Amino acid sequence: MSKLRIIFVVSLLILGVLLAFTLFRPITFGQKFETLIRESVIQEEDEWIIQINIINKEGEVTDYTIEWSTGGEIYNSKNVTIKNGRTFTNIHHVYPETVREGEINLTIYKEGEPTPFEQSTYYVRFD
Repeated sequence: MSKLRIIFVVSLLILGVLLAFTLFRPITFGQKFETLIRESVIQEEDEWIIQINIINKEGEVTDYTIEWSTGGEIYNSKNVTIKNGRTFTNIHHVYPETVREGEINLTIYKEGEPTPFEQSTYYVRFD
């Protein structure tokens, strides 16, 4: 058998093993995806509207803290409890007098965790 034929057969075997692993045992890394956030941003004539949906997929009732800030200062904070599999919708209105430096920051914490699991910055402009 030639060297090229051996390399071809070995590569087919390796490909077959990798294909079997992906079909019967998918490769996963990291943690289970527990909470999903969807967002919508709408610009109106004299305000911005930011809507976020938090979907709890934790398997249990979970408490969250939602904080809105600008210029390093929190100006709106809300604690919510979301049942497993349920969705919480937060509609936030941003007015010109609220915004500093054109940025609005959203931070969401799970109860008992010091680091946020979601942080977003929205750059808004009023003309």
